[in-house]
Amino acid sequence: MSSMSKILPSTAFGGLVRWISKGRVCRFSEEKPGFQLPPNLVMVVSSDTPTSAHCNNQERLSNAEHSHFKSTFQSGSTILASWYDARDEDNPHFWPLWIKIMVYIQINFYTFIVYMASSIFSVAEPDFIDIYGVSTTVASLGLALVLLGYGIGALLFSPLSEIPAVGRNLPYVISLAFFLLVSGIAVAVNNVPGFLALRFLQGFFGSPCLATGAASLADITDLVNLPFCLWIWGICAVAAPAVAPCIAGFSIMANGWKWSMWEILWGAAPCLVIMLFLPETSAATILHKRATRLRALTGNPTFKSPSEVDGRRYSTKSIIHGALIMPWKINALDPAILFTTLYTALVYAIFYSFFEVFPLVYQGIYQMDSAHMGQVFLAAIIAVLLVMPLYCFFIHHYIANPIRNGNIPPPERRLIPALFISIFVPAGMYLFAWSSRVDTHWTVPTVGFMLIMMGVITILQCMFGYMAVAYPSHSASLFAMNDFARSTLAFAAILWSGPLYRNLGVAKGSSLVGSLTVPCVFGIFALYWFGPKLRKRSRFSG
Repeated sequence: MSSMSKILPSTAFGGLVRWISKGRVCRFSEEKPGFQLPPNLVMVVSSDTPTSAHCNNQERLSNAEHSHFKSTFQSGSTILASWYDARDEDNPHFWPLWIKIMVYIQINFYTFIVYMASSIFSVAEPDFIDIYGVSTTVASLGLALVLLGYGIGALLFSPLSEIPAVGRNLPYVISLAFFLLVSGIAVAVNNVPGFLALRFLQGFFGSPCLATGAASLADITDLVNLPFCLWIWGICAVAAPAVAPCIAGFSIMANGWKWSMWEILWGAAPCLVIMLFLPETSAATILHKRATRLRALTGNPTFKSPSEVDGRRYSTKSIIHGALIMPWKINALDPAILFTTLYTALVYAIFYSFFEVFPLVYQGIYQMDSAHMGQVFLAAIIAVLLVMPLYCFFIHHYIANPIRNGNIPPPERRLIPALFISIFVPAGMYLFAWSSRVDTHWTVPTVGFMLIMMGVITILQCMFGYMAVAYPSHSASLFAMNDFARSTLAFAAILWSGPLYRNLGVAKGSSLVGSLTVPCVFGIFALYWFGPKLRKRSRFSG
């Protein structure tokens, strides 16, 4: 059986085909005639006579196969539906490389489209203000509410995807379909309250990839290569908001502000088609559904997946508690995690505040039009590409190689790049602040912006790597909480940054915000030096 035919049934497209054909097309291996249970499958309990469910499925089995299943059952306890062998092809970690690359492309493209939807409206705000006569604060809600939707949606969708009966694909596809629908309505709506409500819903329905996109990539990637994989995902998360104003700038000048919504729609439609072919990557979900198929095939109710055996850990109540209650508790009781949450939220908010500051600088001071101002945002991508080789070099030599040699480095080692580059954020803020003047060329504040973005992407990657290794049992919920904190603070930053800069001026306003990051530079050194002691005292780490 080809690799594609093995994973196609777990895709949304495969499920649709199975439903239309009433299970005759796009079958799993357990549903095909001639399927043989592997000899090393743990089987402990069975009845000596077929149950009614077994009889209903007997027409799919030959007499010899039926006898085989009966003879392999023994009286006793549970039959564990786990991986069939050490390199089971259904195990995402053992998928062929080309399928993993396909998943990487699908998740990254999905992330790019959703993040692009946030900032693409920023260059449309002047037209929006002129047409509807609203204040700049109201117009800013067109960007801010998307970010608020990201944060709230992440908290809700993250626990949903951890339920084995649900998995990752169902939230992805259903929410993306609603994202597409909402984006289509946003093109047609002609009133401010309706449009702003739709912008919040765009963020809400786009949030699953932000909440669990990294988890999907981790499902198929080994520990050694995961930092490189997450760096590429992080590039998409930064590149999309930076590229969006450039994409929309010229089109909005020619066709009006609604062109920004059309471009979201045009991106979301092919994205949904692509995501229909995303295979399920959650091992817990794959095994849960395997156990269901084995129960249906054999008529034996004692087939259980690991998640069903460990029902307390995978219960809906436990998952919701772990996602919605535990992150708040950890942040309240563990200063290391509280610092990572606040620091990542701050630098993320600074990044999004530039969508309100750039018009004041590049249009107000340097007299650029919206199209050319949008091109300046591309400096963020250049910054990420400049720092990427250094970060990957460090990961390869000081993280990946020790792991290959059996020496697991301490979590604090992942913070080393941030120690050196954290100073870039306040330095870049001060450079941007005091060089944004008519008598200074526009490239100088742009260099300051690049320094900031080099710091932002590196700090986020180091912090995420630290949390994942130092707090592995709570990493999923901590990432969702971190996403909520980042999105909420970014929402607030967009609303206060405009009035702040207009009242204090770009120089004083940027200096004030940059000053907030100075204590964080000392904080990350403290985390690096005292992290081991903090983790020993914490009852959440390890």
